[in-house]
Amino acid sequence: MQAGHAQTNRKPGRPSSHGGFDTRQALIDAARELFSKYAYDEVSTKRIADAAGVNPAMIRYHFGGKAGLLETAFDEAIALIVDELGTQSTDGGEVGLERVLGLYIRSMAANPWLPKMMLQHVLPEGGRLQGRAAERISTGVAPVVRELVARGQVSGELRPELDPRLTTISLVSLAIFPFLAKPLLKRVLGVELDEALVAAFVEHTSAMFHRGAGVDHAA
Repeated sequence: MQAGHAQTNRKPGRPSSHGGFDTRQALIDAARELFSKYAYDEVSTKRIADAAGVNPAMIRYHFGGKAGLLETAFDEAIALIVDELGTQSTDGGEVGLERVLGLYIRSMAANPWLPKMMLQHVLPEGGRLQGRAAERISTGVAPVVRELVARGQVSGELRPELDPRLTTISLVSLAIFPFLAKPLLKRVLGVELDEALVAAFVEHTSAMFHRGAGVDHAA
């Protein structure tokens, strides 16, 4: 009866840990691994539960079902990026967009499953996470980029004709593509996106962006 009562009152996605083993996080980790590789219908609740080492009933217990688990696994990572972007937007400093770009690149490097999950479940027509991603980008990313572009244009650091919409596309593309193309980059260029290369890539890409979008005060 105690267990039944707990299940009735627990909201989907609420954190829980028993005996040192975090069942909820184990399910999220397993879902991220599987959903980054396979289509939604190819990933059964049993497959996720087996990978997590838990009973399949725990998926409904924590997330309300497989769809809820997919959304939570994606949304919690995106929420961290959006929250950090909110901090970046009020942090001042030179232009600011370079730091946003660095944040995206480091987030993709720290969560290699994220760009793959976007490829599987966000970008395709009718992708299950497309609506959620669109909501997050339209409310948490695009306004920050617009604000930073406007700030840079007012301060004279960015070219006045810069289009915030195209700037958003450029920043996101620069941050995500290398992690989608990792096998190709390794085969063609012989590069591994390890910590040192990611740091160098952040610096290189930020400098390239600034030289393209910034105002040359020496001219």
